[in-house]
Amino acid sequence: MKRLIVVIVVLGMLHGCTRQESVVTPAPIDYSNISTIVYSQHVQPLLNQTCATANCHDAGTKAAGLALTSWADVLKGSRHGEALIPFAPERSLLTLLFDGTTLRRTHPTLTGRSLTTPEVAFLKRWIAEGARNDNGETPFMHTTRKLYCPNQSDDNVAVVDLDNGVVMKYISVGVSPANDAPHFVVTGDHYWYVSLIGTGQVWKFDIHADTLVKKGTVQGSPALLVLTPDGSKLYVSQFMTSSTNRVVVLNTSTMTVIKTITVWTMPHGMRMNRAGTRLYVANMMSDNISVIDVARDSVVATIPVAYDASPFGPTKYMPMEVAVSPNDSVFMVTCSEWNEVRMFNATTNTLIDSFHVDAQPWHLQFTPDGEFCYVTNRLGNSVSVIHIPMRHVMSTIAAPATFAYPHGVDISADGRYVFVSNENISHLYVPRYSMEYVGNVCIIDHMTGQIAKVLEVGKMPTGLAVTH
Repeated sequence: MKRLIVVIVVLGMLHGCTRQESVVTPAPIDYSNISTIVYSQHVQPLLNQTCATANCHDAGTKAAGLALTSWADVLKGSRHGEALIPFAPERSLLTLLFDGTTLRRTHPTLTGRSLTTPEVAFLKRWIAEGARNDNGETPFMHTTRKLYCPNQSDDNVAVVDLDNGVVMKYISVGVSPANDAPHFVVTGDHYWYVSLIGTGQVWKFDIHADTLVKKGTVQGSPALLVLTPDGSKLYVSQFMTSSTNRVVVLNTSTMTVIKTITVWTMPHGMRMNRAGTRLYVANMMSDNISVIDVARDSVVATIPVAYDASPFGPTKYMPMEVAVSPNDSVFMVTCSEWNEVRMFNATTNTLIDSFHVDAQPWHLQFTPDGEFCYVTNRLGNSVSVIHIPMRHVMSTIAAPATFAYPHGVDISADGRYVFVSNENISHLYVPRYSMEYVGNVCIIDHMTGQIAKVLEVGKMPTGLAVTH
């Protein structure tokens, strides 16, 4: 009986060895020989071996807030912004960190194995082809909540997906060898428009596909833009020389000039009331506000920003931008040389209050409920928050290492987040990876008054706008 047991054990050991020797190790994937990329078969397994590992970017660790354990996680990016931009591997950190590109900082040593050169090239190819999932969907293809930020020194517009808080694409604008200088964006229900201050053009884009629809020509330097509520007319201010005194009206269907309205010297900021009946124009070098009747496209009033303001100069207050309250009862004007924001009654056109803010107040915007007004202070590197019912500067948000010449401001439709573009032409903000001193968009949580996220977008971001 003992001999029988020994025989059985020996046979079992031999059988086990035979099974172990029959296991075949899968051949390494030849990433240069994949005709059709399938995310679950090719991309995710590669990330699992290299980046999506413990103490790195797995679901538990999420270093820097980034998980790489699924296609959806990759799109969410990190606390600092996007991991990739579809169709743009040259802008995608997922590969730039490993392809030898000179960056301000390097990626820490991977806890998984390192990426090989063919694997990095494969990831770049996947991104260049749209970073598609197994269903062939490209990232952000269904996004409707977006922010458009023109990068004036980059000749492009950064498009931010507001649901994930990441840059989802860059749209090139301009055609001249010189800088076309996209300056300001305005959004409507079906289209968005950008002014090219360097080459005298305004471009119209489809707001869903972000494709170019038509171009309009405006002599001089088109600056800020305002749409009528029905989207039929677009008002364009011109402000680059002290002799400029025009607001141009475009027919948005044809993108042709239908009227030129004479105002005062160097019009810049403009805003229309919600009713679509009045357009307020800040004339920088005349220290006054022109009020335009939208139905007739004619000036019906001129309002000095102060009792001692002279329309013939020298300028003392330099009104920069206008904002109208959601109920159309008041409008606010930034006086950039006087470090004040002035409030006017929209019915009587009379001054009713003023608020001292930090140096060189620039753009401003009301919250949707009309309770607050946010003001960017360009030289103060801060944002002032004015409480409208109390007529008081409730707080000043200062972030010296983050705010760097804050320029534009807009607020999400639900009033939760405030978006501030920072030119960074003074290099106060040091980018996380880029060797160039790109600017950023700061996302402020209106509920807490804290900066929730900082997105690096491009060189000299200016007049941004969100979809509503």
